[in-house]
Amino acid sequence: MSEPRLHRLGARTAPLSSAQERLWFIDAAAPGSPVYTVPLLVEWRGAVDVEALRVALLAVVERHEVLRTTYREDDGGLVQVIGEPRVTVEVVDHDLEAEARRGFDLAAGPLVRCAVRRGRTGGDAVLLTIHHIAVDGWSLAPLFEDLDAAYAAAVAGEPPRLPELPVQYADFAVWDRAVADEGLLARRADELATTPAELRLGGAREVPDGIHAGAQHRFDLPDDTCSALTALAKGLRVTPFVVLLAAYAEALSRWSAREEFLVGAVTANRTHPAVEDLVGFFVNTVPLRCTTCGATFAERCAGLRREAFATMTNQRVPYRDLVAALPGRGVVDVGFVVQNMPAPRSTRCTAPRVLPTGVAKFDVLLIIDETPDGLVGTLDFDVERYPVELGPRLAEDFVAVLRHGVSAPDAPLREFRLPHGPLAVPEPAPPWETPVVTTDAGDLTGRERLAAALFRDVLAEAGVDEVDLGRDSNFFVLGGHSLLAVSMVARAQARCGVAVRPGEFLAEPTVARLAALLDAGARTTGPVVEADDGPFPATSTQQRFWFLDRMPELRAAYLVPTVVEFPDDVDVEALRAALDVVLARHPALRSRFTLDRRRKQVVRTTSGAPASATVTDARGWDPVKLEDHVADLCWTPFDLADEAPVRAALARTRDRVLLVLCAHHMVVDGASVRVLLDEVDAVVSGRELPPPVRPAAVEAPADPGDLIAVLAGAPTDVALPHDRPRGTTQSILGATRTTTLDAGTAESVRATAAGSGCGTFLVTAALLAVTLARRGDQRDFLFAFPWSGRTDPHAVGMFVNTLALRVDLRGDPTWRELLDRVRRAGSAAYRAADVPFDAVVGALHPDRDLSRPPITPVYVAADVDGWRPPMGGEQLPLDPVAVKYELELTATDLDGGLRLAAAYQVDLFDETTITRLLAGITAAATDLVADLDSPTLGEN
Repeated sequence: MSEPRLHRLGARTAPLSSAQERLWFIDAAAPGSPVYTVPLLVEWRGAVDVEALRVALLAVVERHEVLRTTYREDDGGLVQVIGEPRVTVEVVDHDLEAEARRGFDLAAGPLVRCAVRRGRTGGDAVLLTIHHIAVDGWSLAPLFEDLDAAYAAAVAGEPPRLPELPVQYADFAVWDRAVADEGLLARRADELATTPAELRLGGAREVPDGIHAGAQHRFDLPDDTCSALTALAKGLRVTPFVVLLAAYAEALSRWSAREEFLVGAVTANRTHPAVEDLVGFFVNTVPLRCTTCGATFAERCAGLRREAFATMTNQRVPYRDLVAALPGRGVVDVGFVVQNMPAPRSTRCTAPRVLPTGVAKFDVLLIIDETPDGLVGTLDFDVERYPVELGPRLAEDFVAVLRHGVSAPDAPLREFRLPHGPLAVPEPAPPWETPVVTTDAGDLTGRERLAAALFRDVLAEAGVDEVDLGRDSNFFVLGGHSLLAVSMVARAQARCGVAVRPGEFLAEPTVARLAALLDAGARTTGPVVEADDGPFPATSTQQRFWFLDRMPELRAAYLVPTVVEFPDDVDVEALRAALDVVLARHPALRSRFTLDRRRKQVVRTTSGAPASATVTDARGWDPVKLEDHVADLCWTPFDLADEAPVRAALARTRDRVLLVLCAHHMVVDGASVRVLLDEVDAVVSGRELPPPVRPAAVEAPADPGDLIAVLAGAPTDVALPHDRPRGTTQSILGATRTTTLDAGTAESVRATAAGSGCGTFLVTAALLAVTLARRGDQRDFLFAFPWSGRTDPHAVGMFVNTLALRVDLRGDPTWRELLDRVRRAGSAAYRAADVPFDAVVGALHPDRDLSRPPITPVYVAADVDGWRPPMGGEQLPLDPVAVKYELELTATDLDGGLRLAAAYQVDLFDETTITRLLAGITAAATDLVADLDSPTLGEN
């Protein structure tokens, strides 16, 4: 069932959101308490025009309904009631800090008040105080930017005109209730039920539960520690959030003598793009399980990665409901927040500062603020439960753990001593206060949080545990690769109804870029149009493959065969029947390719289904006969006009069962083959299959101009170390040699790639170019590489385009300079991902001949060794191999290293030549990780 739609309802009453309901009950327990008052102080640059401020504030309250909403019980339920705008601006001569401590009446309202104090040096002070039920930290930018615009109009004598919002907070509250996931709540409660409750630090007094006085201690984190923190997070492939939480958890463990406890992470919880610029209260508290498993700080960080992932995956589980699901126990006493909300943009006042209210929200809450000047910490704590000494002592211990952890991440933590340690005997003391920042938290803006959620979902499924992303977080740095990117943008389309071109994302693979593409797509992209059964135009890639199929020497090059070995006890008949079901259901596999009356290639999918899978009893065959049989199934071309472009055959041998699945590249890509085999497994297992996807309508080709400009001037051939000259026509008979970088070198290569924002593919291309340049005089290279434009992970079809990458070694760059060049060249190629390869060929290599591929004889790709055939099958290497290029280099990430496979034309190369070439790539990789600032070719 699809998720309910968030849209404008226009109702004057609505239920409370789950977040609001929690605050309402807290207020009901202590009416008028300032515990959730949000006093926002700004310093005006000059004197305030009080009347203009009143008019402006009235316009803001008019625009944001939540600022003119009250809350009451109605027939036993809670409702919010949207009223008329009411605003007062009071000029006061008393201390604004006292004004900040006054509470609100949620039933009577208004829940917004404003006070101006004259006479400060440089300008007046304005205190805008709002109840937390109507505002959070991520509301401040839209709130104050609206106020700034409305004030400018009012000062100019014009009525403020703020645009109407597409949805209001009450609409979100209705949606929030509709999407509540009771199953997720129950699972999370079960996960937390066994973790010991109640965390008390040394020096705690036993006091009744309730609203308690609070104090704050503010401290700076040293610049060198912040730099080391960033470097360690990158090296461990975690986020700064995880590193900071690991240090905090270690300090809490020492202070509490506990090895397992819960810490509440305060999250922004703006998971829907429609609420990005909405004023309101969205934040939620997500309990995280912290343990002392792991002897070193690095191991602690690794242990916290998966649990920290819960800050995003569980942020929609209402904290109040979670408490109710765990009766008889509290859930979290200690909180943690990392805040990087954007500051409001204004030329007439400073960014808002949250004044202290003198009330504690947690027993202990650590807030880390990302500011232009670095990281700033604030410890907000309950001074009725803890003495005031806790603030500076716990802060110093936290900083000490962090400094030690980031400087010696592999040293045993047990050998490290805290500067202070827990307090022993508590002494009563009155509250003491220093300025405190808002306790609302969230990592990103609304649209960026959606993008971050997509990052996390896809990376987590691929085994990369990552959380607390920033807007500049790079997909490659986090461990992603182009195949994962395709999966992510497909999920974006499914979740948001927005079609994002994968190439546009990989041109700048950051959270902010994906958010911008989602934002632009939401305004301009309509639903994807599906074609009927035809005839309809073939894609540019299909047209190119059809042309190549006209050449007898190349017909087998664009077949996609897969050979899978199953145990001999597999149910052959069930496997055969499942193959028939799966191959018959996909329209692409029923395609026939013909020319219409205008000699244009067209596709029809109304023709018959593929022939039924065959079963051959090969138990008496010798190995040579079996090999020949498999080779025929793999490499016999199809009649594309009259024959279904796919076949499947099973062969039962003495000790195994072989499956050969072969399709033409015009109708499948590598991911499609995996979809087909996974579906076969689903049919055998009795699982339901998703509806088949029809081919999408062919879009107008993209303009190649920008890419041509980037590639112009590069040689359209590569001086490869051929052992024999090229013939008049290209050969496709190939063989493969492989080598594997050891785990240490591979990890260093990956880390270097991540630090450069390149990813494995681009670094592999750079290593190959350096190796070729070291063997000859060429310094400028073009390599072909594949790009998948698929937007649906379950689709079967040909979604791959061929792109061209320029690797420029002129001037003997250092490794660092080369990786920067390659990264920019990759971005240019990704931006042109929809440009037909033939358009690039026509512009750069119009005089091509048939002796070699156009533009370049070299093909580079990257893969991840993550997929396995179903039902205990094992994919076998192909023998013989058909190659499309003279040299095809594929880098595959393995758990224990990086495998480099070179497929090559045997008519051109000896095996020893390719072995030396792979050794050269390995040597280049060693040089790369040894010193990024050394020259790539050693010519300086």
